[in-house]
Amino acid sequence: MMQPNDLTAEALSRGALPGRGYAIARRISQILHPVPLGIVSIFIVGVLGSDNRVSGLWWSIVCALLHVVPPTIFFNIRLRQGAYSDDDISVRTQRNELYLFGMANVLIGMAILWALQAPLPIIAMLVSVAVMNAISFVINLFWKISIHSASIGSCATLVSIYLPALGGLCWAAAVVLGWARLRTRNHTLMQVIAGMSLAVVCVLGVFRLFGLV
Repeated sequence: MMQPNDLTAEALSRGALPGRGYAIARRISQILHPVPLGIVSIFIVGVLGSDNRVSGLWWSIVCALLHVVPPTIFFNIRLRQGAYSDDDISVRTQRNELYLFGMANVLIGMAILWALQAPLPIIAMLVSVAVMNAISFVINLFWKISIHSASIGSCATLVSIYLPALGGLCWAAAVVLGWARLRTRNHTLMQVIAGMSLAVVCVLGVFRLFGLV
């Protein structure tokens, strides 16, 4: 019974209109969150980018353990410690440490997977993540870019490469998520567009450099 009141207060604090539209947008943001999108991206590339689907599945599991679990644990610990204003990390400056942790994590994990001779598509995906993370960190020093949008932009681009038939559906979901981020006043239109555009450029640029597209 308290959920509508909580959402109303949250919406007003963001300068957004409370109501059913806000609640729907909030739920969309939770469903299409960077963490599950990252997992989907890893398994799409790991399984479909490998000649051996079973081997690709195992590489995907290892990659997810290295690149999704540590940042998720770090984020939840810091959130409980009160380091972030909310679970969206709405205060731009509070995002810096998460970017730095993410960068260190992806570089270490990438080195481990490279040493283990992981499939090239997985390495390429991680390089694109590292580049996107580094650029986002620099941008975040003076302007807030949408990581939700970057995550779904990256996922949609990867799906378009390996499952073209579903690519359009993923981009439709990206548009819906973009609306949600605007509706909740987490981001401006330019921040949403910038996040998606950066993801597309990084993924396609790195995959082309690796000769995968």
